[in-house]
Amino acid sequence: MGDGFFGGFFRHRFAFILFLILILLFFGDD
Repeated sequence: MGDGFFGGFFRHRFAFILFLILILLFFGDD
């Protein structure tokens, strides 16, 4: 679906979301 601006943007976005989910899971382990 894409090369260029959208490719880089979505990649960074996806990595960022995954990182947030990982943190949330870590903190929500109660």
